[in-house]
Amino acid sequence: MVCGAKTRSGSLCQKHPVKGKMRCRLHGGLSTGPKTIEGKQRIMDAHYKHGRRSKAFALARRKIWADLRQKVKIMKEQGFIK
Repeated sequence: MVCGAKTRSGSLCQKHPVKGKMRCRLHGGLSTGPKTIEGKQRIMDAHYKHGRRSKAFALARRKIWADLRQKVKIMKEQGFIK
């Protein structure tokens, strides 16, 4: 029996799986994942990259662009810009 996970070269992994598992240690056989609430929260915090796609940021960006469009409209009406 072999791991069988797809490698970067496209072939199948030929390593033996971890005892009692289907995959070798390199392809997830050793991982059991976090079990405690603190461990799960730590994983979530580690995967946080930035807030550019958050709801709060999207709402703020929409408000900024709406204000900008309104100011451009006013400036066009007053003849400052064409």
